[in-house]
Amino acid sequence: MKYIKPFINPLEWIRAIRFHRRNAKIDKSAYDLELWLYSKILKNDMLHFGYFEDTSIQPDTMSFKQLEDAQVKYAKNIIGHIKDIRNPVLDVGCGMGGLAEMMHKRNLWVEMLTPNRDQIVYINKQHPHLKSHCCKFEKFESERKFGTIINSESLQYISLKDAFLKANEIILPGGRWIIVDFFRLKGDSINKTSHLLENFDQAIREFNWTIVYQQDITQNVLPTLAFAYMYVERFLLPLKHVGYEKLRYKKPWLYYLTREIRDYVDNKIIKESAAIDPSKFIQEKKYMFFVLEKTIQNNN
Repeated sequence: MKYIKPFINPLEWIRAIRFHRRNAKIDKSAYDLELWLYSKILKNDMLHFGYFEDTSIQPDTMSFKQLEDAQVKYAKNIIGHIKDIRNPVLDVGCGMGGLAEMMHKRNLWVEMLTPNRDQIVYINKQHPHLKSHCCKFEKFESERKFGTIINSESLQYISLKDAFLKANEIILPGGRWIIVDFFRLKGDSINKTSHLLENFDQAIREFNWTIVYQQDITQNVLPTLAFAYMYVERFLLPLKHVGYEKLRYKKPWLYYLTREIRDYVDNKIIKESAAIDPSKFIQEKKYMFFVLEKTIQNNN
């Protein structure tokens, strides 16, 4: 009866409806469960895919140390494209502060921005010497302008129009915008996270930026996807099956009543797994490294 009571109690239904309304929409830019999970697995304060020079590495031979080393290499690649070392760098979507800390150790003047309050609390504790802003990029206000803006796997959460308008507002003449992220190749992809690459190219021209460097690093991030997908296949899916079967044996009536919930969970796993399935990823997306420079308008 204790399992049935919540389903037949009108007050519980009212509370459930209120709870649903409060939690129906999660702003992934402010609270991303996947990033939270990665932050508990990896211990170098970096949340990005990393950059593997050895693209043939197999997931079952990969260690967490190799994954963390690939993340450091990825960060070094970004830092290597910072041209203006006199003016501040804005790290948009800074995660746990790992990239910003690397820049700070290279005597770069860096500020961080994230709308994730938990990340700000962590940053203020672990990197108190770094300046951080808790807000969305499109809402960011600053009296100073920046020589470099960095979006590492964070542009996907911002509308292209809002991102380019804000970048135009806060960048110094001739400043650089480093964007490292994945882009969709077609509109009807299974997982619609990220911008269409053709829309991004159009925005570059529309808002008067110039591409000074670009690299397709899809193959260099695929080992990370393969590593994550292996754990889904070998651990998550078998554990889910065991959990379902235990429920079926021990509480057959509850197993029957929760069939729609289990179907929802199964469909959600299929959708999320598609985003990290390397074979599907390369069919639908490209992971690109862009360095843009703001075109200096000649008023003469």
